Amino acid sequence: MLDKSLDDAEPRELEEAWKYCAGIARRAAGNFYYAFLFLPRELRRGIYALYAFLRAGDDAADNGDGGSRQLLKKLRRGLDLVFAGRYCDRLTLALAHTHRRFVFPREHFDEMFRGLQMDLSVKRYPTFEDLRLYCYRVASTVGLLCLPIFGADTPEARCYAENLGIGMQLTNILRDLWEDLQRGRIYLPAEDLNRFELHESEIFAASQASKLRDLVLWEARRAEHFFREAEKWFPADLKAKLAVAQIMGAIYKTILDKIIAAERFDRCIELNRREKLNIGYRVVSELGGL
Repeated sequence: MLDKSLDDAEPRELEEAWKYCAGIARRAAGNFYYAFLFLPRELRRGIYALYAFLRAGDDAADNGDGGSRQLLKKLRRGLDLVFAGRYCDRLTLALAHTHRRFVFPREHFDEMFRGLQMDLSVKRYPTFEDLRLYCYRVASTVGLLCLPIFGADTPEARCYAENLGIGMQLTNILRDLWEDLQRGRIYLPAEDLNRFELHESEIFAASQASKLRDLVLWEARRAEHFFREAEKWFPADLKAKLAVAQIMGAIYKTILDKIIAAERFDRCIELNRREKLNIGYRVVSELGGL
């Protein structure tokens, strides 16, 4: 499809792009979607556009059929169009419109793509510092890209978003241990596996269950550290603007609590719709409303 100038986009075309991105968010955003619902309409549309583009990147990295690199190259070309005020499909139209309205720093997208490239080439992480870089690239960048939409792109809010993203990604890693292993990926640092004398080939062996639990608790405490660091940086003067980020963090901290209390780790631990909405209303109430 030939690219077009954003100025030439018709209202009907733009409306279809919003609906397309909203549909992706409803189907795939999971925990995030229930936080997005608390945003005003214009900001929610912007978040949907951003999420849909980032989701396309995740899906490309997980494609697994040899076409992942080509899909990521196509997304990069689409992003170049977005920053030039152009578009070639519904995804880039919605994101270009959002970029014009809120203005994204390009470097966060570039770091995110580096993280997706790591998913294509890196299956093991020797140290936590290696893993931390990955978490920053695939998760902290998402929070940093959300800040312009929230109207909260300040130095303190960036530190908040960076730490929150790492805490959330570590929670994802603990939640998805079994699923990632089926894809040939082990995100737990090799230095930590060695610390608990757990060989990667025996992670889910019944005889190693106690070692795995000790390791999971070790990593969970690390995730809790990043959640606490995020709270230290939370800018109280922007609490209304960052309410959605607080909801996301609260949802993930609740999942982390469930992981800590779990007896086994070969299944995905999730919250149901009511639990997520209840967390959202609770956080909004604690912050004094939106």
